[in-house]
Amino acid sequence: MQYYITQCIAGFIAFDENLDIVNYKLFKDDEIVSKLIKIEENEILDEEIELIQDLMKGEVFENREISVETTKRRSQYKTIEHYENIKIEIPNKGGEYLRENLRSVFIEIGFIDDVNKGVENIDLIEEDEIKDEKCNLENRFINSNKKITEIYEKLANEKLKQASQEEDRLLIQAINSIDDIDESISKLVERMRDWYSVYFPELDVVSNNETYIKLIAENENREDILKNHASSLNIDLEYSNGADIDSSDLIMIKSFSESIYSLQNSRKDLENYIDKKMEEIAPNLRDLLGSTLGAKLIAHIGSIKRLATYPASTIQIMGAEKAVFRHLKTGERPPKHGLIFQHPSVRSAKWWNRGKIARNLALKITFAVRKDVFTKEYDANIAKEFQEKVEQIEKENPFPKKTNRKKEREMQKEKDKRNKGKGKKKNKHKRKKNKKNKNKKRK
Repeated sequence: MQYYITQCIAGFIAFDENLDIVNYKLFKDDEIVSKLIKIEENEILDEEIELIQDLMKGEVFENREISVETTKRRSQYKTIEHYENIKIEIPNKGGEYLRENLRSVFIEIGFIDDVNKGVENIDLIEEDEIKDEKCNLENRFINSNKKITEIYEKLANEKLKQASQEEDRLLIQAINSIDDIDESISKLVERMRDWYSVYFPELDVVSNNETYIKLIAENENREDILKNHASSLNIDLEYSNGADIDSSDLIMIKSFSESIYSLQNSRKDLENYIDKKMEEIAPNLRDLLGSTLGAKLIAHIGSIKRLATYPASTIQIMGAEKAVFRHLKTGERPPKHGLIFQHPSVRSAKWWNRGKIARNLALKITFAVRKDVFTKEYDANIAKEFQEKVEQIEKENPFPKKTNRKKEREMQKEKDKRNKGKGKKKNKHKRKKNKKNKNKKRK
């Protein structure tokens, strides 16, 4: 005997070979949303287990086969008795029948009301009562649809609530804020340097922007800077060649520098916040990449859970999407790395080793992220093994390998052919245009 089990917003329904409903387990009204979320998270619910056990009751259960329409793994049903009779099938016949006849099935299991109930003999009803009966039919139909709509609205609201409560959302906003602050600070510091150089041009010897702004913010004028910091700044002069400006102008410049200095301090606070968040959410990724780069990877994808589902090959080129599309379009060499180029081991590596180091780093990132998401166990060996692998790659490849010139020539010929083909098409188009223009002139 063949049975088909499928799931819907009402609960779990079992069909037989003839697609007749043999049993069902409905959710309680106040638990529907929470049960649907658990189904999406691939949890096995009590209602599903009870339904399978009910179908297995009887003496001749050996000949029974239960096809379950689900995204869960078959191994998750091992604890259920007669596990060998269960198989996973997507889609199964029961699920297809349910989706084709959803309203009639819902009416049969009592999930929604039958709008036609009690109106079989509508022809016998008097004319005055027909209008009232039609209004009742419309109200029943609206109410049955309203119940399903309300369930999906509650489900959407619950998902939004859960998404906003995830800690990596706060982390993503923080790392994006740092990028915005960096962009603002760089523009403001450039403006500050142009402005203050009118008054004290010799201070341009200070290349560090943070030190430059700090000196202006913490000192009243250039005389104080020369008196307190001349030796540390290697400025050997008694008087500045800058213009003498009014005290009101100087107050405005100092106020502006204090604002920039406050932004620089806010950036430091954000970095400390990101470091703490990464330690809580993704300690393995933080240990491998550092807080900033790890947070940038999470922000680029949108969540740490999504990052955990990506393969190493995708993580390796993440952030280099333009180069990937250019490779697909023109046949140029594919990128070896994306965001992970910011890692010191990749950035400082010799050019012929960068691809290998980037591949190994991407592989270790997948291990680290999946540990953070699924097991939530800290493993210090991930970062250590990567450093050992980097040392091994650099030791085994001290010099670049000789490239195969034949392959390079073949690739170059293919590129030339493509370019020639594009050129011919353009030339044809131009010739047609020229002919049209000549014909117009003759006319």
